[in-house]
Amino acid sequence: MLIPILLLILGLVLLWFGSDFVIESAKKLAQRFKLSHIFIGLTVVSIGTSLPEIFTSIYAAISNLKGVPVSGLAVGVNIGSSITQMTLVVGLVAFTSILKADKKTLSRDGIVILLAILAVYLFGLSGFISKLEGILLLLGYAAYLFFLSRDERRDRKASPLLKEPVDAIEIKSRKLVHRPWMVLLIMLGGLGLLILGGKFVVENAIILAEGLNLTNTFVGVIIVGVGGALPELSTALKGIFKKAHGISLGTLIGSNITNPLLAMGLGAVISGLTFSRSLLFFELPFWALTIIVVMLLLKKNLTVDRHERKEGVILICLYILFVFMRIVFFRHA
Repeated sequence: MLIPILLLILGLVLLWFGSDFVIESAKKLAQRFKLSHIFIGLTVVSIGTSLPEIFTSIYAAISNLKGVPVSGLAVGVNIGSSITQMTLVVGLVAFTSILKADKKTLSRDGIVILLAILAVYLFGLSGFISKLEGILLLLGYAAYLFFLSRDERRDRKASPLLKEPVDAIEIKSRKLVHRPWMVLLIMLGGLGLLILGGKFVVENAIILAEGLNLTNTFVGVIIVGVGGALPELSTALKGIFKKAHGISLGTLIGSNITNPLLAMGLGAVISGLTFSRSLLFFELPFWALTIIVVMLLLKKNLTVDRHERKEGVILICLYILFVFMRIVFFRHA
């Protein structure tokens, strides 16, 4: 079992680096074409940090078409990653840095996440998310982007000097902004790493699940799901080492919208997704609970920061509770 574990870890690392290359390239191209920081944070960056989940879902769906049933892995990684982000990642930030929010993002996007979870729940009641339902999820994501861009254009007209979060559009090398062809090459290289990483993750997660007598859903939620949250975790860790004063909430919230609507939607459109009943009884309700808890914590003063560590303790304890309950009560579900 050592080789599959090492290859699984290698796959997660490739997904991590691949997504980082694509994110940085996309941000440079976005700046080149003068897109706003807020829009980039909630679209380009959030999609980029969800690339591990997206490519895992796509490769799992392709495996389904080949007769290898790994729907549980595709669904599990998206849900597990989202829960990890909103509990463990936000909790760590509360101990080390500051997570900022604004009322509009909190109310609008928080509700969108809950509606996305509800849609996945309703579609999963039959035990299978069909291609048609996958299209509906994708249309829901397209509608979200449409209303997001419309709101932002309106806000920019009302306040042309509106300050935007610098961390959402940090550019590592401004020289590359003027060389789009080089940025495109880097992006293609990142996509290649994502494809290879998705292949390693799915194939070796199947071997690991069979060898340890675990379900694909369990491996997806607990093991691969944490790997899917690596971009967000790395963002938090970079903030620690750089002593950054804040981290954009838009990236985390955007990723929690992208995972159920875009990533799972793509997987369902390709092959349909078989849905484990444990997801209906435990993961999805727990995910909704974490979103509500984070919204309530932020609503108090619109920040989660190192001066109020009890908020971080609450969220990290939620993550520990999630893992404990999944292992004890839903290990074989």
